[in-house]
Amino acid sequence: MHIKFYARVLRIPLLFMILATLAVRVAAQDMSIGRDTAVMGLLSQFDGTATTVFVALATFRTSVRSESSEGNARMWRRTVRIQFAAAFALVSFVVATAAAHYQVLGAWAIALNVTTVVAVLWALVGPIEPT
Repeated sequence: MHIKFYARVLRIPLLFMILATLAVRVAAQDMSIGRDTAVMGLLSQFDGTATTVFVALATFRTSVRSESSEGNARMWRRTVRIQFAAAFALVSFVVATAAAHYQVLGAWAIALNVTTVVAVLWALVGPIEPT
């Protein structure tokens, strides 16, 4: 049951994030900033902080249960979004850290950082749902 729930919640966002990452990577491929190790180190620090915050948020669950099943489903969707942002920030952290040493990964680090910001915003704000 959980796998179906995750697949239903993350199907479109995951597809969007993969396509957006590929598009930004193509655009950033020839940027000189992707070969700057200092910038990659800063991106790595940003991703490390985002990873820490979102892994911590993903481990917390609200202790207040809603009276309706819709309220519980809304809470679980929010939890899945936070877990997705944590996983995405972790991947971005690994690539940005590697890009500080291997310049070939610079465009990937930039692309993943742009889409990590989108994933974080989606996790925090998310779609507006009826109460």
